[in-house]
Amino acid sequence: MTRSQTALSCSIALALGSLAASLSAQEAPLVQLLPPLPPEQVLAAFAPDKGREQTAASCGLCHAPAMITGKHFSADKWAETVDHMVDKGAKVSDADYDTIVDYLARNYGPEKLAATSPAAGAASGSAPR
Repeated sequence: MTRSQTALSCSIALALGSLAASLSAQEAPLVQLLPPLPPEQVLAAFAPDKGREQTAASCGLCHAPAMITGKHFSADKWAETVDHMVDKGAKVSDADYDTIVDYLARNYGPEKLAATSPAAGAASGSAPR
C-alpha cells in the first residue's frame, strides 16, 4: 500500500469513527416510521368508545396502533405523553385533547391491564383458557 493510500484509508477510518460516535450519541427516535396503515385498519385496532376516532386520527398518523394499545398508563401519564407528542408536532386540537386523553386513560389505563392479566382471572375464580 502506498503512502497516499494509507493516508486515505486512515482518513476514511477516522471519518467513519466520528460518524458512528455522533450517531450513537444522538437520542434514539421515539417513532420508527413505517408505511402508514389504511385509516380503517388504524381505527379498527382501537377499542370502540367515545374518542376512538380522534385518537386513531391523531396518534395513528405516526404510531402503529399496537404501540399505543400496548401501554397502560395513568390519566396523568397519558396527558404527559400526549403533551410530549404535541411538542414534537402531533396535530391534536384543543377541542380533542381532553377527549383523547380520557379515551386513552379509560381504555388503556392500569385498570385495564389488571382486568386482563391472568392473575385477575385467577383471583376471580376463573381459569385462563
